Amino acid sequence: MSQAPLRRQTGHVQLGPGVGRHPTRDIPQRAPTRATPAPVQTLAEAVVHWGRTRPSQPLFYFVDLEDRLSVLTAGDLHHNAMRLGSNLRARGVKPGDMVVLSFDTSPEFLECFFACGLVGATPCLIELPSSKVSVQSWGERLRVKLRLLNARAMLIDPDFVDLAHEALLDYQPEPGHEAPFVATPKDLVADAESFEPPTVDAEQVAFIQFTSGTTDAPKGVQISHRALMANCAAIGEGGQWDSDDLMVCWLPLYHDMGLVASTLSSFVHGLPTALIPPFGFLLKPSRWLWAMHYFRATSCFAPNFAYQLCVKRIKDAELEGLDLSAWERAYNAAEFIHADNVRQFTERFQPCGFEQDAWLPSYGMAEMVVGVSSRARNEPLRMETLSRSALASRRRAEPHPDGRGPDAFTVLSVGRMLNGIELRIVDDEGRPVSERQEGEILLRGTSLFSGYFKNPEATEAVLRDGWLYTGDLGYVADGELFICGRSKDLIIKAGENHHPYTMENAASQVAGIRVGCVAAVGVNNLQTGTEDIVIVCETTETKADALRQLCKHVEEMVYQGSGVRPNRVIPVAPHTVPKTTSGKIKRAYIRQNIEAFENLSLLVAPPARQAIVH
Repeated sequence: MSQAPLRRQTGHVQLGPGVGRHPTRDIPQRAPTRATPAPVQTLAEAVVHWGRTRPSQPLFYFVDLEDRLSVLTAGDLHHNAMRLGSNLRARGVKPGDMVVLSFDTSPEFLECFFACGLVGATPCLIELPSSKVSVQSWGERLRVKLRLLNARAMLIDPDFVDLAHEALLDYQPEPGHEAPFVATPKDLVADAESFEPPTVDAEQVAFIQFTSGTTDAPKGVQISHRALMANCAAIGEGGQWDSDDLMVCWLPLYHDMGLVASTLSSFVHGLPTALIPPFGFLLKPSRWLWAMHYFRATSCFAPNFAYQLCVKRIKDAELEGLDLSAWERAYNAAEFIHADNVRQFTERFQPCGFEQDAWLPSYGMAEMVVGVSSRARNEPLRMETLSRSALASRRRAEPHPDGRGPDAFTVLSVGRMLNGIELRIVDDEGRPVSERQEGEILLRGTSLFSGYFKNPEATEAVLRDGWLYTGDLGYVADGELFICGRSKDLIIKAGENHHPYTMENAASQVAGIRVGCVAAVGVNNLQTGTEDIVIVCETTETKADALRQLCKHVEEMVYQGSGVRPNRVIPVAPHTVPKTTSGKIKRAYIRQNIEAFENLSLLVAPPARQAIVH
C-alpha cells in the first residue's frame, strides 16, 4: 500500500471580504433530490460504500488556522483509513479493542476515527490540552480514562505527543493489561498487509464519547452502531436534507454536536462537510459566516452563544459582500435558546441574505446519540410569551396576557420528536403531567445509548424501565417541546423556581460583560432560609468605580430581563468562569465554590491573582 496519504492541498483561502466561491460550489446546481442514508449498518461499511460508489466526490473540506485549504474525497478517505487500519492491525489492534483519539479538527482525526471502525476497534474521544485545563490536569484525566478503558492504543495530534508520553511515564494499567502504545498518524505510514474489514454487529459499540461533566465527573457514553445510524438518518429526515446540501462545522469533533450532528450525519447521507478548527471561529467569528458564503453552505449546527457572539463581535466592515442566501438550516441547540438572540441575529444578518425561516431550534444530548427534536422546515417558527410567575410558582406554562413587563418571557419551541424517539413529561414523583405543565423530560427509542462504560450505577440512575431521565425540564404544547432548563440548575428563592438562562442572557447584554461568560447560581442563605441569587460575570474592566457601575447595570438588566433581582453580582477577570470541554458553564462547581469566586472578585482582589484550579 502507498505510504503517502491521498489528500489534495488546494491552496489558501482567506475567509473574509473579497473571497469568492469554492470552485465546486460556484456552478449551477441541478434540481436537488432528497438525500438518503447509505444502505449500510455501520460507519465502516459507509466508508467502503462511498469509496467504491463515489470515489471522486469531495466529502470533507478543511480550512486550518493558517488558511490552508484541503479536500478529502470519498476514495481518498477509503484509501487512507484502510492504510491506517492496516498499520493498527500490524501493531496488534484487534476487533473490540479501545483506541483513544485526541486531535484538533483535521483530516488525520477523521482518517484515524474511520480506521478504528474498519478494524473493528472502538474509538474513544477525548479533548486536547487547552488554555481551559492545565497540562497536569489533562494528564491526570488522560490516565484515568486510559485505565478505565484498558486502551490498546492512543492516537494523538503530533503537536501534543510529547505531553502524552509524559503523562504516561507513571501510568499503571489494570492488572493483566498492557500500557497503550502512543502514535501519531505519521507513525502509521509504513507498508502493511492489506485486510478485509471484519463484519461488525450493529449492536456493538461504534464509539465512546465522554460527557463534558457539567454537573459531575465525566462518564463514557457508549453509542451502538444501530443507534448511531438511526440518529443520523433521523436528523437528515427531520431536516429534509437535499442532495446538494453542504454542512459547515467549527464545533469540536470530540463532542456529539460536532462529530455526529455536523459531520457523521452528513457523511452517512453522502453529503460534504466543510470543517474549521474551533479556535478559528472563537478567534474571529466572521470566519464561520464567510465559510457559509465560500462553500455556499446550506446547513450548520451551533449553540445559542455562537449566534450571540456573531452579533456582538463582528464589525460591519467584515460583512462587505457576504452572501448567506444559501443558508437554509440554522440549527440552534446544546444550550438554552434565547428568543432575543434569534431576533438580533436575524435582524443583523438579514441584509446579507439570512432569513428567519432558516432557524431550526433543536434539542439533543449524547445519551440519545445527539438529536432528539427539531423544528420541521414546513412548520412555522414557534415562540410563546409566558407568565414567569405562573411557571415559577405553579410550574404552569401560561401565556402572558399582554407579553410585556418583567413577568413576561419568551421561549422557543424545539419542535417535534425525530423519527424513532418517544417523549414523556413527568412530575417529581415520576407521574406523567398534562399539557403545558412543566416537568422532567423522559426519552426512549432507537437512538438510546447503550449505557455508561463500566458504570452501572450511573446508568441505572438515568435509565429506568427503558426511559432515559434527562434531568432537563420542559413542557409540551400542541405536540411541540419547549425547554425550560435543567433541574440541577434551578434556583429556588422564596419557594419559586427560577431558571438561570434568562438572567445570564440579560447580564450578557451589558456592555463590558463577556458573552457566554456569565453564571447565575443559587446559594443557600441561612439567615433568610432561602437561596440568594448570585451572578458571576467576566469582564475586562479593572477600575473600581467602573466595576461598581457595571454591577449596578447588571443587577438592573437582570431584573428587567428576568423579573427577579440578584442578591449579589461578582465581577471576575476573563477565563475565570469554569466551563466544560464543550463550553457549558459549570454552575454546580461555581455554587459549591462561591466563596472562592467572591475572593477572586475584581472589586476585592488585584487583577493579577491565583486562578481557581478546576
